[in-house]
Amino acid sequence: MWEARIRHISFISQRTYSSNIGEVNNSFLPFIYNRNPRNLERLRIAPKPMGYALDDKPMNYWHRVVVVQSNKHVGAYIEHFSGKTVISASTKEWAIKQFLRSTSDTQAAATVGKVLAQRCLECGLLEVHSNYDMNLVSPKVSLLLKNIEEGGISLSEPEQFLPHRHWSREAKENPTQIYE
Repeated sequence: MWEARIRHISFISQRTYSSNIGEVNNSFLPFIYNRNPRNLERLRIAPKPMGYALDDKPMNYWHRVVVVQSNKHVGAYIEHFSGKTVISASTKEWAIKQFLRSTSDTQAAATVGKVLAQRCLECGLLEVHSNYDMNLVSPKVSLLLKNIEEGGISLSEPEQFLPHRHWSREAKENPTQIYE
C-alpha cells in the first residue's frame, strides 16, 4: 500500500518538475495562487458591504479606524467590516507606555497615532475609512488622526470598482489598466 503511494508521488513529481536540457523554465507550476486575504480589497473589486439605512454604525468600508479613550489610556485599532480587529495600538502596551509621561494626554494620543500608522504600513494597509470629522472631535482624537495621516495612511478608502454596465452612461476608469 505504502509502496504504491510512494510510486504515485514519485511519478507526479517526475512528471511535474522534470525538464529537458533544451527547455527553459518549465520546472515551475503554471498557476499562481495568491493567498492574501486583502488582495481583492486592494484591487477594489471585493464586495463592500453597504449595511442598512437604519443601522447605528454604517458599514460602507473594508477597514475603519476606531479610537478608544478612557480616563487612564488612549487606544486605536483598525477594524475589518467583519468585526475583527486587524491592527491595534494602545498606551496599555509596555512598548508604548515606557516612553510616555502620562498615558492619557495629547502626547500619548500622538504617539498611538504614529505607532498605528507604522503598523498599518508594515501590514500593507494604505487606506482606511474614518467616521471622525476633524473639526468636531476632541483635540486628542484629531491629533491621533493627524499623526495617522502624517504616517502615510489615507483616511478615506477608494470606492469599489464596479464593472461597466452597457445600459449605464457612466463609464468609470478601470483601476487595473495603465493609461500613458
